[in-house]
Amino acid sequence: MTQLRWDKRHLDLARHIAQWSKDPRKKVGAVVTKDNYVTGIGYNGFPRGIADSKARLADPEIKKQLVIHAEVNALAAAQGQGDCIYVWPCLPCTQCLGLIIQHKVRRVVTLESSLTRKTKWNPDLVLSLAEEAKIEVVFI
Repeated sequence: MTQLRWDKRHLDLARHIAQWSKDPRKKVGAVVTKDNYVTGIGYNGFPRGIADSKARLADPEIKKQLVIHAEVNALAAAQGQGDCIYVWPCLPCTQCLGLIIQHKVRRVVTLESSLTRKTKWNPDLVLSLAEEAKIEVVFI
């Protein structure tokens, strides 16, 4: 199977996992792989044991303080076993990219549309940091 087919398959899995998020506004999924084998999955949400009530999810300030990004959850699940991360539907933020770099993941795959998607993160900064750290970013 070609790498592009694996990339599409894993990105589709990240899309599926994103739907597990209880966040009513933004659902993000991430899949970490090593040699095309899934080693970790994650979606954006509150830490284990923290109630994800509608009131907390509706309050942007509380949600911002409690939510753990999909990439962080996937990296934690992978326990250092990963060389690629697939993120649906957006580029990682700078903080998540920092963790991706620290976990020695060398490749990020996401949607082409994430470059034009309105977000609070600066995609140009994320891409320049990825380039500086020699992280390959692939858009599908």
